[in-house]
Amino acid sequence: MPGSNFVLDVDTVVIAIGQGPNPLIQDTTPGMSTNKHGNIVADESGKTTKEGVFAGGDIVTGAATVILAMGAGKVAAQSIHKYIQDKKQSLS
Repeated sequence: MPGSNFVLDVDTVVIAIGQGPNPLIQDTTPGMSTNKHGNIVADESGKTTKEGVFAGGDIVTGAATVILAMGAGKVAAQSIHKYIQDKKQSLS
């Protein structure tokens, strides 16, 4: 729609796209463990094996419901917030 474009200044971007693993993840992201299906390995908080990277939803579990993906996104967002706050405190 005309006039609907805008620029948003942000400090962090959370990518939330797709329903399956990108096969390039294994080759382009050192330190990021994936399972035999190419899904990212993450713990219950969404923390992956790569420092500072969190994941949830279909990229971790494989195709599931939107509700489960939303729940996983919420958990990962809370974990990201805690991670950032802990990093800030350790720099103080």
